[in-house]
Parts: sequence; structure tokens; C-alpha cells
Amino acid sequence: MRRVAGAIALLVAAAPVAAQTPIPVDQEPRHALKFVNRHVRFFDVELPPGSLSLMHVHHHDGVFVNITPSETSAEDWGAPLVQRPARAPGESYFIGYATQPKAHRIGNVGTRPYRVTDTELLSGCGDVALAPDAFAGPLITENARVRVTRVELAPGASTRLHGPCGMLVAVTAGDVRIDLPGGAARITFEPAGFHWRDTRDAVTLTNVGSTPLHAVDILVK
Repeated sequence: MRRVAGAIALLVAAAPVAAQTPIPVDQEPRHALKFVNRHVRFFDVELPPGSLSLMHVHHHDGVFVNITPSETSAEDWGAPLVQRPARAPGESYFIGYATQPKAHRIGNVGTRPYRVTDTELLSGCGDVALAPDAFAGPLITENARVRVTRVELAPGASTRLHGPCGMLVAVTAGDVRIDLPGGAARITFEPAGFHWRDTRDAVTLTNVGSTPLHAVDILVK
């Protein structure tokens, strides 16, 4: 909490007069905290058409996965408002807020709901060398903290999700089976659904549904 307060104080001190003091991201009503452990916090962010978030501050690195696209406005603390085009479903990106915290607010200026997930990175999962073939699918981004890959599975198709730990984020709805060292688990995903794994052993993900599955795998280093 001291770190959050410090980040907000620095942002406020550096900015001109604004209408609203930034609040921590977990106090912003549109950022629903769905999961937390010592490694990550997972937020499901939804903005109906015409809505505007409160000014809030990010201070942890995060991986964002777009679920439902819409045109948005973005207003950084002390900066002019900018308009942003709709991003494609499944478009994912890493933002290094730990080294450069940012306060902003987002508005949905389109006609469709806007939905995105934010997997905040709190701590790593150990100093584990990743195998060169430890990819669940095509690479989206990689850095010292994460390896993010796209998962697209036709009905009946499988892939491997690697350790030491990671967050699988569903872009589309679907039914999957995850084969673990000690057994199997079946999961029904809705868009923005998620599954956290914490195992050094690779697990097998199989699409057991009748429709293609689109997901994003965030392998935490």
C-alpha cells in the first residue's frame, strides 16, 4: 500500500490541475479483480458504450488481452484526450508499469461493449530456464518477465502449456480438458475466462468442445 501511495503522489505532483485524483486500479469500479495470488492479479475490465472509467493508476507490469473490441478514448494524467481505434479480439500486449507507473482513464466511445483483461505481474515463478520449444502457440511477445503466445485450437486439437506457472485467458467461449500429472480437469470457458496453473511440468490442453477455441497463454518467468 505504501508503494501505491508513493506512485500516486509522484503522478499528482508532476501533473497540472485535474478534475480527479487518481485512485489505485483495484479501487476502480470497472476493473473487477477476479483472481489474486502471490504471482499475479487478474482484472476483468468492462466498459459499456458511453461509459468512462475513473482516473486510476497502474504500478505493476501487466499483460492485456482484448476480448470485445470498441473504439475508446484515453486520457493520461495531465495529458490531452486521445481517440483509439478498436483492437482485434485476442490482441495482446505487455506494458511495463513497474518502471513507469501511469494514471489514466478510459472511455468507450464506440457502439459495442469494450472488454479487456489485465494480468498484473506481482512476482516471478522462480529462476527456471525455459526450453526452446516451450511455446503453447505462435509467439505474441516475450521479455524478462513473460512469454505470451496465441492458442487457437480446432475441436479435438491439443497443445502444451508449460511451467513454471502461467495464466491462460480465453478470448472465446469453449470447453477444454487439461491433463495434469495427477489427473485431468474439464473447464467451460466464457470469454475472459481464465485458468491459473502452478506446476513446473507441462500440461496438455485439449479443445473438447464443438467450436474453435481462441485463447492467450501468459507464461510467467
